[in-house]
Amino acid sequence: MNDFEKLSVIKPFGPSIGELIVKEEFVNDLNEYCKIVLNEEGRAKKLDVGKGLAGQVKQEFEVDINFFNLKINNYLTNMIKNYLWKSLEKKTESYEEFSNKVKVIYKSKWIVRQFENEYNPLHFHEGAMSGVCYILLPENFGEKSQSQKRNNPNGCIALAHGSAQFNSPAIKLVTPEVGKFILFPNYLLHTVYPFKGPGERRSFSFNADIIIEK
Repeated sequence: MNDFEKLSVIKPFGPSIGELIVKEEFVNDLNEYCKIVLNEEGRAKKLDVGKGLAGQVKQEFEVDINFFNLKINNYLTNMIKNYLWKSLEKKTESYEEFSNKVKVIYKSKWIVRQFENEYNPLHFHEGAMSGVCYILLPENFGEKSQSQKRNNPNGCIALAHGSAQFNSPAIKLVTPEVGKFILFPNYLLHTVYPFKGPGERRSFSFNADIIIEK
């Protein structure tokens, strides 16, 4: 079976959102990279990119280009191409023909480490498209502040676009799972809610430009 056969693409309010549970090796490689960075004195500080990002979180550091090209690039690029292909309303060529015309140029890629009461304010990204993959999560995100509330958004990501209209919601709430990868256009506003309790909410993110040859 194709690695990306189960990649689903939905349009809850216009922009295409891709969602996939990635292979275990992808998650393990990213966590191993984090372990190496965190255990090497001074390396996390050297790779720090928090100043240029929106997150009010403990730590955000760049994914080294050598590791990225060795372990992440090919799998992620094929995922993106599948996402773009499945987002097309009308397909006039085969996937192979389409894939050969697509060039993915990565502008940035980084790890986010989020802990209790930290959050990511409403923001959008650079490039043409972005994505986030959850690679480590707490056992749970803590209880709701009011038990009678229907939903518990603790630790979730909310994707927002436009305003709520008939048969068209403005917000899609996504609960993280280890291995879940979400793909979306760069302009899509999104925010991450804080959570309660111990543990780390760790994710991998990227921004990329997309060139499709005529």
